[in-house]
Amino acid sequence: MIPLAAFAISGCLALSPAAEHIRAHDLAAAMPAWSAIDPDTDLVPAPIPGVQRVIRADELRRLAARWHVAAETIPEICFTIPVMAPEPARMLAAMQRSLPDARIELIETSRQPAPDGEFEFPLAALHGGMWTGSVRYGHGHKFLVWARVKVAVTVTCVVAAQELKVGQPVDAAALRLESREGAPGGPVFLSEAGQAVGRLPRRSIAGGTPIRPEWLESPKEIQRGDTVQVEVIQGAAHIRLEGVAQTSGGVGDTIYIENPVSKRRFAARVEAKGKARVRGSL
Repeated sequence: MIPLAAFAISGCLALSPAAEHIRAHDLAAAMPAWSAIDPDTDLVPAPIPGVQRVIRADELRRLAARWHVAAETIPEICFTIPVMAPEPARMLAAMQRSLPDARIELIETSRQPAPDGEFEFPLAALHGGMWTGSVRYGHGHKFLVWARVKVAVTVTCVVAAQELKVGQPVDAAALRLESREGAPGGPVFLSEAGQAVGRLPRRSIAGGTPIRPEWLESPKEIQRGDTVQVEVIQGAAHIRLEGVAQTSGGVGDTIYIENPVSKRRFAARVEAKGKARVRGSL
């Protein structure tokens, strides 16, 4: 925390980071006559953090006349909201609040002086090794800060215990769970074996490889080449025929089927294993 001493650097009176205005009690610190009015009286806008606001003699006289203060004459008075280089320990503590289970190493931090306040490092602002954050101070104000970091998290992932071949249902015996270290925002892997068992690899997966969800697909109720029972609904009429699937699909998917007699292809919606439906004419 930045101590609010009576006088800040360069002889300026220190204001709180929350100060929106210089108030009567601020002037009273140097000119006791201002103690005669309400201490919370707003006089002039406060400076932005790190900038000096100098009230010169003529402005002091006008303020005294306006508020009927018999203040002694002084040449000028200076105010500032103190700033200092961000403390790495406080930055790190804010990062750990966003990633409590991660190991975070600070490589480099911003050194631009900032006002005192609450550090925030939202997870969404972590990109690779650069993390952008802010110091929240006053009434909704933010001062941007940054840090280069090395972040590691431990995750449990499903790993192929042997090669998983394309199109062959995954067996539980071909899987194992491992704890691995990675970076936040990196690739997402399956975390439970049940998420993979019975599904079909879209690509060959080598043994020892963590399995990503998009590498697997659910078994298709209809495979290309299957004989399909097709129900055709035309108004009140229902027609049933057999066709040969030209594409594969699961329930709800649209596939193409060939009429083995006419050799005409048509689209149908998969309803169940070996069954499809067409609404309207073929």
